[in-house]
Amino acid sequence: MRLSNLLGSGLALLALSTNDACAYLQSGCANQQYSASQVSQAIQNSPNANSTLKSSSCNFGGAAIAESGGNTCASNGNNFGVLQLTSSNLPAGMSANQYLNLPLQQQVNIWAQQVGNSNTSGGYQTLANNSSIGGTAVTPGMMSACFQFGPGICKNDVAYMQANGGACPTAGNGGFRATGATLSNGTANLDGNNQSICSWGQAIQSKINQAAATCSNSGGTNCPDGATTPGGAISPSPSSAPLSLPDNFG
Repeated sequence: MRLSNLLGSGLALLALSTNDACAYLQSGCANQQYSASQVSQAIQNSPNANSTLKSSSCNFGGAAIAESGGNTCASNGNNFGVLQLTSSNLPAGMSANQYLNLPLQQQVNIWAQQVGNSNTSGGYQTLANNSSIGGTAVTPGMMSACFQFGPGICKNDVAYMQANGGACPTAGNGGFRATGATLSNGTANLDGNNQSICSWGQAIQSKINQAAATCSNSGGTNCPDGATTPGGAISPSPSSAPLSLPDNFG
């Protein structure tokens, strides 16, 4: 689990990965696990999801698998649910336990409402408007990692890439791990696990690739056949309709 969502003050909190000792499934929770396609469909169905989230819903479905294994009960004590919303981004009056016990659609609705607009600004837009940064290709996974980390860390990662030939910071080379101090002074360019948008973007991209054959960013599940490319939506046309009815039918 690795979400560094935006705080109201523009900062991000620390996150733990799924192999950290503090990661767990909340006791007493429904323990529901979902696929990237199901998370993608929930984003498509959400009244709170903006056009950016909906047009990249499969990418965020892949991010959910990387972040939580697709489990609505996943937590590390600070980040919660299928898309690992931070405690600071929970709606006023809602506890972490209440959020964890919500069904998938409601978790996604709150996630989209609380961070959808803020986290698709700044560095995210820089990535969206460029095919590469300093010669390094921008991938959907990198953009999803940018969103998950929040605009502060993402902005710093993008600036570092621009200044260093497309290389992202690492713990041993130019990296500043997210802590209370580095978040407060705005220098953090790695999350709490020393991940950058490049390294965590690769992890998310692998999940996006795995789901590509069954996930469509326009909603629904692809059903590819021998004449279509796996992962590509099938566009119906009148000429391919299986049945024609007479005008006076009925």
